[in-house]
Amino acid sequence: MRITKQRAAENRERVLDEAARLFREKGFDGVGVAELMAAAGMTHGGFYNHFGSKDELEAAACARLFEKSVARIAAVADAPEAAFAAYRARYVSAEARDSSAANCPMVAFAGDVSRHGEAVREAYASGLRDYLQAFAKASGKPRAAAIREFAALVGALTLARSVAASDAALSDEILAAAQEG
Repeated sequence: MRITKQRAAENRERVLDEAARLFREKGFDGVGVAELMAAAGMTHGGFYNHFGSKDELEAAACARLFEKSVARIAAVADAPEAAFAAYRARYVSAEARDSSAANCPMVAFAGDVSRHGEAVREAYASGLRDYLQAFAKASGKPRAAAIREFAALVGALTLARSVAASDAALSDEILAAAQEG
């Protein structure tokens, strides 16, 4: 039975959404095509109806996550200054730290992306470039200062996540320091 173009597009979106979720949770190499397709409620064989390769899917998922992240920070760019402060506080919150998958693609993929193909690296670089531009606008700071601030937030969240299970007090201390900064 043939499916409609609309249904095929919906299926592709479902695969992409599941890939984005699983890649954030387990990393690119921690997810196989069979697992991904099962999570999307489809068979392994259907994968190639939507993507030419896993690398293509990884790049598309990376781009999707950055689109969402850029939209979130752009939403506070023209809002009152308090909205940006709230965004920063949520970014380095215990909730963000304790999430099973990092919401931020920079935290989720920074250590992984350099070991992947050109398409993934390009999607990541493009997304990071767009995010930094939106972050600078939202912060109201010059680009270099905004990059320093954002790098500190990403580093703090990454470090806090890395020790949360083994040293909760240190993890909390890292988050608190980042929230003060």
